[in-house]
Amino acid sequence: MDEMQLLRDFAGSAGLPAHEDLARKRAELLAAAARPRHRRALWGGVTAAGLAAAVAAVVVLAPAEEAVRPVPPAPPATDPVQILYTAAAKARALPDFVPRPDQFVYTRTRLADGRENETWASVDGTHDGLVFLYGHEASLAGCRDGKRVQQESHGRTVTNRCVPHPAAPADLPTDADAMLAHLLRSTHGEGDTVHDLGNEVVELAEGYLRPAVRAALYEAVAKVPGLVVHTGAKDATGRTVVGISWGSTTEHGIGNQNEFLFDPVTFAYVGAGTGVVVGQGIVDAVRQRP
Repeated sequence: MDEMQLLRDFAGSAGLPAHEDLARKRAELLAAAARPRHRRALWGGVTAAGLAAAVAAVVVLAPAEEAVRPVPPAPPATDPVQILYTAAAKARALPDFVPRPDQFVYTRTRLADGRENETWASVDGTHDGLVFLYGHEASLAGCRDGKRVQQESHGRTVTNRCVPHPAAPADLPTDADAMLAHLLRSTHGEGDTVHDLGNEVVELAEGYLRPAVRAALYEAVAKVPGLVVHTGAKDATGRTVVGISWGSTTEHGIGNQNEFLFDPVTFAYVGAGTGVVVGQGIVDAVRQRP
């Protein structure tokens, strides 16, 4: 059968449209193409076959075997040196900020029973600070001209000789070996046992340290022998943390143990075994909070 003959029989004879009709229709077509169309109108022109083809195209571009799958959580790190060096790298990447000598380091810690302590410690150690400790308020006298004048109850004052103890020391090492040497010779501890070293480490870690100094502190701890990781440790608030402890046996056979607690995701230091740091910052005056 001749399909073209069937079409001619069905449509009959038809002449070509006039030239002016073609020009008018062409102008109407161009004007319609130039008009903005509503997004919904575009979907109205999609046929069922076209929509199926579009869906098929999506399936082809993203086959099931190549679909994005949830990334399983990384297994907890078990190498204490790796954890400490990761924490050091995270610390070193933090923004650096140099506090003024007349400012204060504000620190808020939380205990296991829910109580919180707050401290305003002088950046350079010469200005009077303040502490809220176990529900009681007490002043932290600064050391000026080698003297510390501490206010006692009933208006009584006590004067002692002193050296300033800055809350944000400006001259701490940024190298791991130099930091370890500093910890060992620190005047705040004997420096002859791991327990004393641990006290120095915790005291520094819970204060304000510039990024390079904090990184050096973690790398110095990584050099301490006998490190042990506790992946299921809990901090004072009950959160799961990564704990690093180390022990030593003194000449008297007494074991000493210290613990460093890190957030398992950010590797930020969160405290020691008895409390957790929940807030810290630099402020201009006592009783001010960041």
